[in-house]
Amino acid sequence: MKRYWKLLQKEEAKLNYEKRVWRASFKDYLTESEIADRLLAACPNLRQGYQLYQDILYAVKKRDQSLFEDCLTRDISGLPETYTTTLRTFKKFLPQIQNALHYSYSNGPLECLNNHIKVLKRNAYGFRNFYNFKLRIMIRHGKTFLTK
Repeated sequence: MKRYWKLLQKEEAKLNYEKRVWRASFKDYLTESEIADRLLAACPNLRQGYQLYQDILYAVKKRDQSLFEDCLTRDISGLPETYTTTLRTFKKFLPQIQNALHYSYSNGPLECLNNHIKVLKRNAYGFRNFYNFKLRIMIRHGKTFLTK
């Protein structure tokens, strides 16, 4: 379990179903999906939590608000306290999550630009001329038509 925890965090559709590799822990040739199945067979609570996690991932990927809300109303009595805390947080911010699922707007590109500028500032620390610094930022992002 300690070695294969990342497989349980992976999206189920992205698990490899074909390529068999020797797994020393199991002393057998197994695919990623077979490993996940064996891990989940060991503990029913883990399987229930895994299924809830996969359904939430699927709902967010497909932008399905009703499926997401169904995941929040499931019975999670057999799961650890962390699931309760997480689902309570999701319920608290449900209107914002619904907006994120409904609209395709994102601050991602703007945050990317801000991060690139911060990295450039950290690496460039010696620009004497602000215009040259600004020009370097524009060149980095493909906007070289800047004039004085």
